[in-house]
Formats: sequence, C-alpha cells, structure tokens
Amino acid sequence: MRWFSIATITATLAACSSIDGARAEESGGPGHAAAFPSNPSQVRTSDSRLVIADAIFDPKTRRLTIYGSNFGSHRLPTVRLGAEYLVLRSASNDLLETDPLPAEFGPGKHNLTVIAGNDRSLFDIVSILVQDAGSPESGRVSTTGRSRIVAVDRTGDVGWDTSVALSAEGLPLVAYLDYGNRDLKLACCEDADCRSSRLMTVDSQGDLGWSSSLALGSDGLPVISYYDEGNRSLKLARCSDPRCETFERRTLDDAGPVGQHSSLAIGRDGLPVISYYDKGRGDLKVARCRDLACAEVSIATVDRAGDVGWYTAIAIGSDGSPVISYFDSSSRALKVAHCEDAGCSLARVSIIDTGGVGLGSDIVVPEDGRPLVAYWDFLNDDLKLARCATADCLRADIKTIDQDGSVGSSAAMAIGTDGNPVVSYHDHSNADLRIAHCEDPTCQRVRIQAPDTLGSVGWHTDIAVGADGLPVVSYYDETNGDLKALHCGDPGCATPP
Repeated sequence: MRWFSIATITATLAACSSIDGARAEESGGPGHAAAFPSNPSQVRTSDSRLVIADAIFDPKTRRLTIYGSNFGSHRLPTVRLGAEYLVLRSASNDLLETDPLPAEFGPGKHNLTVIAGNDRSLFDIVSILVQDAGSPESGRVSTTGRSRIVAVDRTGDVGWDTSVALSAEGLPLVAYLDYGNRDLKLACCEDADCRSSRLMTVDSQGDLGWSSSLALGSDGLPVISYYDEGNRSLKLARCSDPRCETFERRTLDDAGPVGQHSSLAIGRDGLPVISYYDKGRGDLKVARCRDLACAEVSIATVDRAGDVGWYTAIAIGSDGSPVISYFDSSSRALKVAHCEDAGCSLARVSIIDTGGVGLGSDIVVPEDGRPLVAYWDFLNDDLKLARCATADCLRADIKTIDQDGSVGSSAAMAIGTDGNPVVSYHDHSNADLRIAHCEDPTCQRVRIQAPDTLGSVGWHTDIAVGADGLPVVSYYDETNGDLKALHCGDPGCATPP
C-alpha cells in the first residue's frame, strides 16, 4: 500500500516539541487516525497506512522528531531527508527521533521520507520547510493548508457544552462539562492544534458545569459562566492567574432554578455580562458584573412574556449594549432582545422567526453593526441565518443555509478575518460535524464541509477564529466520549485532515 501526503512544517524550539499526557489524538479523516501520546501503546489507528503526521526540528540540538503511525514496532524504519539517510536515536511505532542532522541541513524546503520497518511497501513523504533559527516564525509549527482534528480530553465521558475562545497568545481555551463526573473543566491548549493541553478541573463541588460559556476578560484571564444543577444556580469561575492553576468561583443568582442556557460576553467596559434562563419563572435574565472578579452583580429580567429564555446567546452590539438571541418556548419562536444599556435594565424585544425555530442559536455582530443569528429550524431540520436589517434587530432577512438532511442543531458562529460568517453545527442524518462558510457577508453563497465523519461526532459545538483567519471548533465525540478540537487549514475548513 502506498500513501502520499504533503505537509508544510516550520522548525520550532525544543520547548514546542513536548507532547503531554492529555493523550491528544489527531484524526486524519475517514479511514485514518494517528495519536501522539506519551505512551506509544495508547496509539489508535483505523488501518495499516503509514502516515507522517508532524515533524519538528530543534535548531539547538539539531534533532528531528517525527510523529505519525505504523512506522514499525519490530524493525527500525528507514528515514531519509532528501537523498541523505538519517540515523535514528530512538524509535517506536508512532514516534521517531534522529541523531543530530548533517551540517548541510539548513533553512529551506526538504523532502522527508519514512519507510516502514515491518513492511517496506508502506511509506509516506512530506515536504518540510525549515525557517532560519533567527526568524520570527522559527518558534512555531505551521499548519496552513492542513486541517487537524485532535482528541483533547479522553478521560471518561467528557466534552459536553463546549465553549472555545483564544488566549492573548492565540492558543485555544475550551470550557466543557465532564459528564461522567459532573464537573466543569478547562483545557488550555499549548499549541495552535491542541496536540498538547493542560486539563484542569475548575469546579467539582456537586453536579455542575452545564451550559458553560467562556470568554477572555479585559485582564486576559478566562471567565466561565455555568449552571450548578445541584444548587440550581448560576455560577461564574475566573482564572486567578495566567496559567489558570487556581480559580475564583462565585454564585451570581440562586433565586430558584436559574442559570441554564447561560452565555457570556465581555462588555466595552471590560466587565462580564451573562444571559441565562430563569426556569422557575420562565424568564430571560441578564447578570452584569460590576467588577472584574464579579464580587458585585446586577440582575435584570429582560423578557417575561411566556416561557422564554431557552438557549440564549449574547454579543455586544455596535452601541456597546448587549444583544441576545433566544428561544421562546411558548410560541416556538426565535427572539432577539436589544438592550438599551450595559446591564439590560431596558430592552427592545423582537420576534425574528416562528413556527418551530430557534431551539439553539448563536449571535454575532459584524463590523456593519447589524447582528447575525445562526439557528436551528427544528420543525424542518434546517440550518438558518437571520441578518438583522438594523442594529436593534426589529426585523431581519431570513435565509436557509443548509437543508441537506436533518441538520442545524448545536449551531455556533464566528466572523472570519475576511468578514464572512462561518458556522459549525451538527448533522443528525449522518452524525457528523459540519461547517458552513459564507463566501460573502450576507451568505448569498455558502460552502458546506463535513470535516469529521468518524463515528457520531459534532455535538455541543462552538467556534472561534484566530488571528491567522483559521477557525477553531470544539465539539463532543459521542462515540468515544471525547472532547475534540478542529483547527481548520483554511477559512472554510475545506482542506481535509
């Protein structure tokens, strides 16, 4: 069997080459999976293809580390750099480390070949681009042009209610529910692809971590809102230090069963503001922190007309006031509330779409100030997009984005660096993760991709876009009970893993 792939890899410092015990797994799409654990016995592969997944050159030691699968566990593989055969310092089925490379190996493009030790018919070739050690790019691994899927956490049944944001360094942070233990957890990725992550339990005092929503505070520290099922209250956790080794936790609202479907944003004043559902009263509510630590909070009821406030999503409008999308259970409608002040003490409420829609939505505010709402039409099982005609969203233009099968739940949306929306969501018909990338700001032209189709995947999605213009998607792998992350290789996630 012959398997050929092309990857572009930038030389990196030794500090970037560590793979921790988070058991990060990279999935290469249908029929291919490769893992990078600290213990080679943890590797899971779905076939016998040899694949070079990554290669990292340390300019200090001049050693090359190669990650992949099926290199051979009984006999040493053959490794060649251009026409030069390399001596291996250590080898396993999924990881190879060479002796110091020849002096002539310097900045530039080189072909790397690995031929399996066990079966000489198996091989892979990649093209690696090595930057000069003094280059600003020399400390990073380039993933441009290649999507990556990684299992960030595999410790039990984890990855429900995910929420993703990017740190000040551009690295993904994912808040999520550990369903097996009913804990709130946080994954701090140590590289852009999340192959190495620090996994932390944020709160484990009871049955909690539901409806988690993550944002980066004005001080650069992650802030998470979530629902405490045991105490039936809305809670907030804030990292106390940049590495999130300790946390401050507060109860914001405990007036009955409150706090489900929470969504958090950071206002222009740098303070967190959270929309959520008051189940006891059937109301949509907003809690606004009066300080960074949220020691003081103001609470406002935004909508109390019927049973309202399910599946809220919050963004900050062009005027600095929150704008919220949510589901009205009484009328089975999608609503938008445009607040008239930072704490939402007054709001204008609009019904955007009716007839069994809005059971799951996300809202963003692009540069033109007119909110966009991606949502699930659960009556027809379609993904839809509402583009508000004005900043207060008193009316909106509705467009169906995807109607191929049963699609549209768990919709999450971000605006790319090209100014166009990109939406992650679940495909019920095929149990896949789907991505819709609009090719213009109004989504007149849309491309649909299914970047992960291995098992039942794509539940509980969230999406963010990095400074490189590439989307990062967090989601739940139901088949394996894992938290997964997708780092797209292009703005529309069209490049397969």
